[in-house]
Amino acid sequence: MVWNYDPIAIANLKIQPSDLTPRLREDLIGIFMQNREKCYFDLHVGRFIASLSLPPADPQAPHPTLVDAILLVGCYFSRAPSLAGYETGLLAAANNNLSTSFHHTDRLHDFIRASNLIAFYYFCKGLYSEAYQQIITSCHMAVTCGLHQIPSSAWSPMNGSEDNDKFLPYPVDGVEQGERIHTFWQAFCLDKMISMVVGRPAHLLGGPNADNLLQITTPWPRLLANYETGAVSDLDKKSVTNLYLNQMSTTPARMETLVSLRSQGYALVYQATHLLSEHPTAQEILVTDSAIQTFTSRLPHLMNSGDCGEIPATPGLSPVNYRIVTIHTLAHVASLVLHQHGADSSARRRCSTAAQGIATIIGQLSDVDYSELFIGLGYLWFTAGQILLAIAANASGSVAEQNRGWALVIISALKRISIVYLPLGFQLRQLQQML
Repeated sequence: MVWNYDPIAIANLKIQPSDLTPRLREDLIGIFMQNREKCYFDLHVGRFIASLSLPPADPQAPHPTLVDAILLVGCYFSRAPSLAGYETGLLAAANNNLSTSFHHTDRLHDFIRASNLIAFYYFCKGLYSEAYQQIITSCHMAVTCGLHQIPSSAWSPMNGSEDNDKFLPYPVDGVEQGERIHTFWQAFCLDKMISMVVGRPAHLLGGPNADNLLQITTPWPRLLANYETGAVSDLDKKSVTNLYLNQMSTTPARMETLVSLRSQGYALVYQATHLLSEHPTAQEILVTDSAIQTFTSRLPHLMNSGDCGEIPATPGLSPVNYRIVTIHTLAHVASLVLHQHGADSSARRRCSTAAQGIATIIGQLSDVDYSELFIGLGYLWFTAGQILLAIAANASGSVAEQNRGWALVIISALKRISIVYLPLGFQLRQLQQML
């Protein structure tokens, strides 16, 4: 069942964040930290935990809105019915403190991070309109604070000719630089995921034709440990526009991070979706198709042995690395979206290859704990299922049968993941009605 958002009930709720015991707060923060990757979030855990001992008004302490948002998402990931009553109170507190942060221009990086987490929470609860409105807030503030155009991965001390930003002070060190880069790409991925689900435009519009003032130049993210140790350089400047350059090497000098590959994948899926609504030229389709193929050629194997540099090895006895599953699926969905209306044999072949790739991945997930998967994966499956059933409806014979068969594989996977993420049940029913 989709959770119903009732502002009156929230206002009258007696359970408040202050009712959380110190031990429960600690546990919820721990649950969040263990699951933060699922909401595309990262931060320096040790530094954050240490900062919690500071007075809330201290500029070095996390803003209360960020703490409330972390506790809120921690409650959600706990899956504990006994904690459900805290979610509404924490949501109200997070929103109230978000407003306070905005009006006092106080710790706006935390404002963006908290807003991202609130948007993610709404999304997981099936509150898509609220999630969309919240991510608008995140994106606007991220651009206002210049997070879309961070010039380099490498931090250096501010020199005398540089002015402090009006809204964000100059980062104190490499860790803070890295956290801001990660915050931007979290907003970017959520923006793309949420906008695709609600069928409305995204707000961070970096790409081959973006306006210079809004063009995204923030480098793809590295591991936070890289920023901490200084294992980044001014050469780490590749961003969205580099996806569409022919000279982008298929064998980069440095391995990508998971969050970088995921961000690139969402950029390509959204670009393909955006193109179809704009009546693209053949050249625009060719450029995007080339970018998708280059991206796909650089992906680590699903059953990664750990030899792929910063990409974690496949955990336990899992047949595939579930962290990489979403990234491969993004590549396949981007290709499906771009070529779904193509009438020539090349487009049909690309669609078939992508559909077969998605079905193969799902087949390899049979023993994976679906609770480890990202909610975004379910929506990518839904997008692919819609396309395949539409192709089947306009085809006949073996082509229709084959596409319907792939869609049935996707429906089977959606049944499993919707047990973990209940709102996906709505998308599941939509596909079932299309059969």
